[in-house]
Amino acid sequence: MSLEDLPDSDRTILVPKPGGRRGAPAPVPGLGGAAADGAAPEAAAGAGAGAGVAAGVAGATFPGLGSAAGAAVAGDTAGAAAFARAATGHTNYDATLAPLTAGPRAHLNGVNPLVGAANALLDLVVPLRIMATHPSVEGLRSQLVAAIKKFEQDAKAAGCAQEAIAVARYSLCTFLDETISSTPWGGSGVWASRSLLVAFHNEAFGGEKFFLILQKLSQQPRANLHVLELMYLCLALGLEGRYRVMDGGRVQLDLLRERLQQLIQKERGPFEPDLSLRWKGSNEKRPGLLRLIPVWVIAAVAGLVLLCIHLGFSFLLNRGSDPVYAALQRIRLVAPAPPAPPMANPPVRVARFLAPEIERGLVSVTETPDRSTIVLHGDGVFKSGSAEVQPSYDGLLQRIGEALKPVPGKVIVVGHTDDVPGGSARYPSNWALSKGRAATVVDLLAKQAGPAARYSVEGRGETEPLVPNDSAANRARNRRVVIIVLTP
Repeated sequence: MSLEDLPDSDRTILVPKPGGRRGAPAPVPGLGGAAADGAAPEAAAGAGAGAGVAAGVAGATFPGLGSAAGAAVAGDTAGAAAFARAATGHTNYDATLAPLTAGPRAHLNGVNPLVGAANALLDLVVPLRIMATHPSVEGLRSQLVAAIKKFEQDAKAAGCAQEAIAVARYSLCTFLDETISSTPWGGSGVWASRSLLVAFHNEAFGGEKFFLILQKLSQQPRANLHVLELMYLCLALGLEGRYRVMDGGRVQLDLLRERLQQLIQKERGPFEPDLSLRWKGSNEKRPGLLRLIPVWVIAAVAGLVLLCIHLGFSFLLNRGSDPVYAALQRIRLVAPAPPAPPMANPPVRVARFLAPEIERGLVSVTETPDRSTIVLHGDGVFKSGSAEVQPSYDGLLQRIGEALKPVPGKVIVVGHTDDVPGGSARYPSNWALSKGRAATVVDLLAKQAGPAARYSVEGRGETEPLVPNDSAANRARNRRVVIIVLTP
């Protein structure tokens, strides 16, 4: 069914709402003037039929509706005006419209190409409504005619049906005519005689026929969804038509718009509640640091940290243990028995065998009836801070071992140090160092005069100095290993 097939009715009544005229401002270069609109195009075929008028609460939005749905859809005239002024860059009510060029908003087509093509025209509604004056009404008409032709070209390029384009053009002409006729500068009758609807469809009663077309298209909403959405936008942006002069017309128009919104939403489905369809970030999770590092590296670092902690606490513990060991050495539960008077001729066990070493000052030997004591002077025998025997003293220890072979009895090896604190990781205290040196001597002696069970190891640290540790020479004398052979 074409537009011409619809029944005619009374001529649409367009009642201007001047709201008081202002003084004419200084002429501002606008859109008017030069362009002529040429011959009026022929009336195009109308859109298909449709049922059940359903509209939406003012302010509702749908998937696919273009940029014009913004503030005006909310039904807030003041908010819509502010939105339009911000979008166009015009805040002076007496200013002229910006040039009708395809800006960025013209490409916000969504899923409705018909609305996308009409965005540039829909964006003009609010600025036209609040404009107090216009320097060239005829020039504005020429530009709007050119813009509508551009809309037809864009809609056709987007693949819209010719009948849908014709109905959309009819709706846009009706809406723009009503908007301009309601202004102080467009309501004098000049626009009514040369309206857009007259130019394109040779009619002047669009305010009545718009709703007849809407009623028929609503009977098949799925087939006419794009056109219904465009007509809904016209209603949301303020198209009133015949309801403007009807008693209770505003209430009926609100109900009509609400039912149309429900009808469109039923076809479109739930609308996207998010303001932006792409506000969510990527769900891809970057691997954590622990996943990027091999497990063995983590284990190695953890082991190293634990080792450092262990060595640190061990060093502190051993440094603090030296005074404790010194105090323990001074404890005597039972007073020792007085030593027996020396024998006139004490037995000679090892002194004769080690006579060459004694003469060289490498060892000293004291023999009593119950024991033989060999003092191995440690200065030069061991590396500094270590229990490792210098290679040059291996022969001396072998000689001491050979001297112990024929002598029966238990052997006690006691290590002594000076009062300089130890600082190595293996021997963090003087007590540990003295015991380590005694153990090294035992290992070497057991190879010459075993078995190993015959020997016992003790460390005394700096607790039993021979002389005060007040000089380098005295500290060298205090660094020693004492080998005690007990007579059975």
